[in-house]
Amino acid sequence: MNTDGTTGLIAVNASTAMREMAHATITVDEPADLHPLIDELLGSLRSLVQIADQLAHAHMHHRGRARSETGDAALGAWEADNATWSLVRARELLDAAEGAVDLASQSARQLAWVPAEQGERWLNVVFLEGADAIRVLDTIERSGAPAAIWHLAQWDLGDETTEAALVNGYVYEGIPTCPTDRTAEDHASGYALIHNPMLGYVSLLRRFPGHPDGAVIPAQPIGRAAIEAQTRSLPARMLARPPATRTAVRSVGL
Repeated sequence: MNTDGTTGLIAVNASTAMREMAHATITVDEPADLHPLIDELLGSLRSLVQIADQLAHAHMHHRGRARSETGDAALGAWEADNATWSLVRARELLDAAEGAVDLASQSARQLAWVPAEQGERWLNVVFLEGADAIRVLDTIERSGAPAAIWHLAQWDLGDETTEAALVNGYVYEGIPTCPTDRTAEDHASGYALIHNPMLGYVSLLRRFPGHPDGAVIPAQPIGRAAIEAQTRSLPARMLARPPATRTAVRSVGL
């Protein structure tokens, strides 16, 4: 095992990648992608089984060096044993999960999918998590969804935003949500707000119109005038603009 800190960095990167996968699979627009995604999940679970087993053995290996926060060796050894057996139990549960996902993979491999009828499409304007999302979530709680929509709409650059969503695949059939998401749609502006206080993220989507033949209608930063008209009476504290530097904002698929 690495002792120069790279193991911890690898763990952080793996955790980040799994969070991004969780966001990316909130909605899967193309069912043909399901089987490859299940196989990737299966591979991840197999790795987690191995990791849990290795961490349990590591606790046993280093048990003699364990101390409590007050320096008690006996209590430290007891806590090390507890961690070991908890990891053993986690390994058993992950092993069961691996078996279940393996069965899902076998069934998914047998599926064929008919083309979906074209429905209402939405594209991602901006996705925020962490401290940036907390500020918007506070605005929603304090002043309501319209104020948050007005704030996030300022990241909509019209055709530039549309092109970025098309290139990166952030266009969805319907509003993509998970069971704990909350949504607010502004029909006048064409925006939809997704916010999730439990998981700590917010997202603004814009309705994405198209011609019947599939051609894209050139977009403007739609809804700005409508939103401004609706929010002229809002207190000034609700109308704070986003930072001038936008590079810190990530626009990622939900």
